[in-house]
Amino acid sequence: MSNNNSSEIKINIDNPDKILLKRHLNKNGDAQKLFTNEIRRTTDPYVPFNTGMLKNNVITKVDEIVYKSPHAKKQYYKNKGFGKQGIARGGLRGKQWIPRSWADNGKNVIKTIARFVGGEVK
Repeated sequence: MSNNNSSEIKINIDNPDKILLKRHLNKNGDAQKLFTNEIRRTTDPYVPFNTGMLKNNVITKVDEIVYKSPHAKKQYYKNKGFGKQGIARGGLRGKQWIPRSWADNGKNVIKTIARFVGGEVK
């Protein structure tokens, strides 16, 4: 006795690059741009500020944030937070502003990116 009740199922799956592109997760894609811009935006209140030269002389690339002032490296590693709204005065501005900002804002940045790519944070 043969069984003629067989059926066939065909599943079409996009290639990984196409899937990533649909979710804006391709290399240097929109999700990367948004992530870099969110880091720049959330980090701004943490950047040392005296005249504004450091805070306002920034180049944001797709996957890189470059502070172009001559004293940027020194400020990043050695700033004591005595400037306007500095950490020594109860504010946020001071050295190593990116990791400090990430500690405070990272979860919200991740939520923003997850929403953008159609996902959710658990």
